[in-house]
Amino acid sequence: MIKNILVTGGAGFIGSHLVKRLVKEGHNVTVIDNLERGKIDFLTEVIENIKVVMCDLTNYNECKKYFIKKDIVIHLASKVGGIGTYTSKPYEVMHSNMEMDKNVLKCVIENKIHKYFYASSAHVYPKELQTIPNSPMIKESEAYPANPELTYGWAKLIGEKLIESAVIENNWMNVGVGRFIGIYGENQDYGLSTGSVIPVFSHRAIKHPEIEFDVWGNGEETRSYCYIDDALDCILLMLEKMDEINFVGPLNIGKEERVTISDIAKTIIDISEKKININYDKTKKTVIWGQWCDCESAKNILGWEAKVDIKTGIKLVYNDIKKRLNNESKKVSTNTI
Repeated sequence: MIKNILVTGGAGFIGSHLVKRLVKEGHNVTVIDNLERGKIDFLTEVIENIKVVMCDLTNYNECKKYFIKKDIVIHLASKVGGIGTYTSKPYEVMHSNMEMDKNVLKCVIENKIHKYFYASSAHVYPKELQTIPNSPMIKESEAYPANPELTYGWAKLIGEKLIESAVIENNWMNVGVGRFIGIYGENQDYGLSTGSVIPVFSHRAIKHPEIEFDVWGNGEETRSYCYIDDALDCILLMLEKMDEINFVGPLNIGKEERVTISDIAKTIIDISEKKININYDKTKKTVIWGQWCDCESAKNILGWEAKVDIKTGIKLVYNDIKKRLNNESKKVSTNTI
């Protein structure tokens, strides 16, 4: 059945991939994005089939009219960045995310939108489980007692609790909460100061030797990464499951495959086919030692499991960033002629 679906952050990395999938399935899609990190270019192939609104979700009066007559809201918009963003702008990150989450949920309730998906994060988990070497695999129930390391994690956990409270008072709501862990793929931000590990390392390798291949810390930190197509499958399965139960989750959305930062760097260097020495900057303090999450609940409830192996996924990202950097260089060359 065709649905009227609103995707916040729909011009961003995860959002743009999801919007394309929803359009392919025949749905009517509206995208809200302030284009702080998102790009209309990511939606070029479906732009004629969607409605795109540039809007600030922290301003309730500005955004509320776009939620009218929607069947589903998928809330992906968030103030995000690399670890440097989270540590240098803790108030801005927390305040912006809390305002967005509050306003979106208010609009969902006021318009009696029966299906609502909320994108949470592995950063909700206590720092005791993430800030020690060889951090353990984390289950959903271990979010409490709450003690996230970053304000981003606190904001997401408060967002989850806000939704739980809303469902108690509005029993017509069907909600899904997914805690994303290391989602990666094409269209990610590759900015050296704003991007996450895989796109930033790819950027450094592509531009080497013009740019040094720097790695913060000693490279022994562990992570788990989930390719975008796998993550989209999980989101759509959660939406379907809402027909059976009114609260799906919170569920970890990730891949139970732990790798070190050094592993990622070496894989990207192999793909580049260049001779590159890694510069480990051990003066940089390691904030998150490990994010490795148990995804058994998603398997049991949804029958979902991430499938794309890390090397295959990284190669796709590397080639995407190489293409985008080449296009960027061509634009600069054209503008200087």
